[in-house]
Amino acid sequence: MRRLLILLMLCLGLASLGIPAVAAELPPVRHLDTPIDVNNTILRNYRQLPGFYPTLARILVKNAPYKSLEDMLKIPELTEQQKALIRANAENFVFGEYREGASQLENRINQGYYG
Repeated sequence: MRRLLILLMLCLGLASLGIPAVAAELPPVRHLDTPIDVNNTILRNYRQLPGFYPTLARILVKNAPYKSLEDMLKIPELTEQQKALIRANAENFVFGEYREGASQLENRINQGYYG
């Protein structure tokens, strides 16, 4: 009982500092045959990668274009968990030349598929 109480106090103490008591596991990495062009893709394409859709996908689409993986990781609103997920999936991304005007941001986020 005493050990349980000590463990509970430790967990509560870590939580109050903003430190998770147990690190969350990342979803499994899925290796895509065709990498995602992060500068020109639509939100729905991130559905291929576990853990990305919709929240992280929206952040990535909204903040494009990127020059590199390091550039992606500089988005201020990313959590450490999201950064780890991006790093784990690095081989699934390419950084094509941004085609300005080719697709408005609203269309990249919502393609209007309602079926």
